[in-house]
Amino acid sequence: MYHPDYQDISKRFRHRKVWDDHTPIEFSDELADLFFLSFHSAGGGHLLGHDSYRCEEHGIDFPGEMTLHSPTDHLITQNLDFRYPLVRDHAAAGAPRKHRRGIILFHGLNERSFSKYIPWAYHLWASLRAPVILFPLSFHINRVNPRWMFGQQQNYEQRLAIAGNENVHRFNAVMSDRLGAHPDRFFWGAIQSYWDVVDLVRTVRAGTHPHFTEDAVFDLFGFSAGGFVSLALMLENTEGLFDESRAVLFSTCAAVRDMSLSSPLIVDQHAEIALMQLYAKSPQKFSTTRQLHWLHEHSEGKWLNGFCGLRPDRSLLDGRLKEIAPRLFGIANSNDQVIPAGGMYNALQGIRRDIPVRIEELELGIHENPFASRNYETIDRSIITDFLNVELYGGQFEKFIELSVGHLGKG
Repeated sequence: MYHPDYQDISKRFRHRKVWDDHTPIEFSDELADLFFLSFHSAGGGHLLGHDSYRCEEHGIDFPGEMTLHSPTDHLITQNLDFRYPLVRDHAAAGAPRKHRRGIILFHGLNERSFSKYIPWAYHLWASLRAPVILFPLSFHINRVNPRWMFGQQQNYEQRLAIAGNENVHRFNAVMSDRLGAHPDRFFWGAIQSYWDVVDLVRTVRAGTHPHFTEDAVFDLFGFSAGGFVSLALMLENTEGLFDESRAVLFSTCAAVRDMSLSSPLIVDQHAEIALMQLYAKSPQKFSTTRQLHWLHEHSEGKWLNGFCGLRPDRSLLDGRLKEIAPRLFGIANSNDQVIPAGGMYNALQGIRRDIPVRIEELELGIHENPFASRNYETIDRSIITDFLNVELYGGQFEKFIELSVGHLGKG
């Protein structure tokens, strides 16, 4: 079932240097087009680096939050103006027709390429014939400062010099440095990403998106960190934009205390400790007043807060999960060392298993590249760019697409 030229899809995307909103890469034999569309984020006001902050909704002012890095987060233009891929049916001539359904796919933490996700999007499109958007989260993939790449070696050496630090690798050095210094970046990035997607769907409702009708329904597909954004969108349902949406949650949405984020491909141990202190062990102690305000007084923050703390308050979250359970579907990786399958069950079905969210388990590879890499022993560029090891995981990938399509196709 998987496309035999899946690597070519990603390769052609990586190698193209010049894009506009109207000229796609055409896959004529497959009757598919790959667009790379421009987007402006209006969520920079949440990010670190401002001299002061104000919550207009509640009329509260907060002090500035500077960073150890320059330029500060809110001044990184690549995070505010960027492009996102869209896979859809091929338009042989003229303007492409507008669709009444679409899928928005979100990636995982510390991702720097769309390569392995474009084939996921292609196979979802090929089965459902609904356009698939791959949306980059805040400060990921093409939303990063290009200068970070040139400082990678310096970051790596600095992380190595931290006494007792483990899982230090060039792949995670920049992310470890940023989150180790300011773990609240994880939260504000999620908030920015949340409102970016809301704004994206608002453009559709306003009739200004070239590929969707005003009444288009968007399903969500969230992998790893992207699953938390997907679930928050479903739980909050801002302005009723996701009334009819369905969501696939893949290797995601465990409580923070049940995750193990220290990995050569995510963050090192020192950064993980900083994240755990803030989001699991002592959120009241380590959060700023602004972050505490958003976690407890803003609805999108409350949903994310339901996954934080050693004993998070689950009453609000569990009640809402029960309401939308038929529209949620989880896929757990039984070999996942980052977000264990048991953590997904506890979070989405409740510790008493009284929340009727369906979850299926697949036996896959490592968390960061589940269809290509069996372990972390050999870490090179292929672990980022390769999408599928057919011999090891071809059958499981087919099952993965079949399960996802079976759930999303009910809408």
